[in-house]
Amino acid sequence: MASSAASQGASSKQLSEGAILVADRDEVSRTGTASILRRLGFEVIEADSSRSALAQARQGSYACAILDLNLVEMSAFEVCRRLLARTQWSWTPVIFTSSRQPRLDLRVSMQAGGFAYLPKPFRADHLMAVVGDALASQGPMRQVKPNRELVLARAEAAAASA
Repeated sequence: MASSAASQGASSKQLSEGAILVADRDEVSRTGTASILRRLGFEVIEADSSRSALAQARQGSYACAILDLNLVEMSAFEVCRRLLARTQWSWTPVIFTSSRQPRLDLRVSMQAGGFAYLPKPFRADHLMAVVGDALASQGPMRQVKPNRELVLARAEAAAASA
C-alpha cells in the first residue's frame, strides 16, 4: 500500500500538473527516488503496488510516472498500458526502472509504451536526465509522441555502457 502521507497528499489537495508518480515496492528505492525529485522541487506521489499506483492515477494527471518492474499484483507493463489508455494519461511519459536484465526489460518497456528505461542502481544525475527528457517531451510539441526507436537505441547504448 502507498504510504499514508502519499495517500493523504493526493486526496487532501489538488495535484499540480508537475507531479510525478513513483511506484516501487522496495521502500528504500522508492523513497530514495522520491527524495531526489523532491529536493529538485517536484511534487511526488508514492505508491508501493500496482493497485496503489492505479488508485493514485485516478486522483489526477501527472507530468510523468516512474514504475519499477517488480510491482506486485500486476506487472508494471500492464499498469503502463492501463494508464496510457486513460485520456488524461495518454501523453504522459512513463519511465520504467529495474535491477533485472536491462536489455530484455528495455525492449519490453518500449513495446509496452514506456518513454524510457532506467536500469538500477542509477545515479541522481541519470534520473534527472531521463525525467528532464520526459518532461521536455510535453508542452507545445506534446501532440508528437516520442520516437520509440530513437529512445530505444539511446537506452540500449546507455545500458551497454553501464
